[in-house]
Amino acid sequence: MIKAKISAIEQNDGVSVFEFSAENLSLKMLSLENLQNLKIGDEVWVGFKSSDVFVATSPLLNCSVSNKIKVRISDIQKGEITSSLHLNAGEFEFESIISTASLKRLNLALGDQIYAYVKATSLYIA
Repeated sequence: MIKAKISAIEQNDGVSVFEFSAENLSLKMLSLENLQNLKIGDEVWVGFKSSDVFVATSPLLNCSVSNKIKVRISDIQKGEITSSLHLNAGEFEFESIISTASLKRLNLALGDQIYAYVKATSLYIA
């Protein structure tokens, strides 16, 4: 979970886009839920599932994913089929679960600087 402050809200036809800021991080969340009680400046906990985090060794260009986070791999737990990457973005740590085949194909190693991506629809407020 990331403690963040709501920095912008856009609402139309029951759809909301929230922008959050936390330390050196900026995130966007698209929601269909009724979150009318939230306002700019509110502090909230923002989360996402580790299976919703995908990684790349270089920045993706011209893609629809709103949330790009530059991270360092702080731990790797390699399994037969899936592997868990522990990612560090300053004071924030989170996890990405990827296939072990992808881990090998990307040649990821402890300490690597990579990019983590999370779709705006994958974020939630806890």
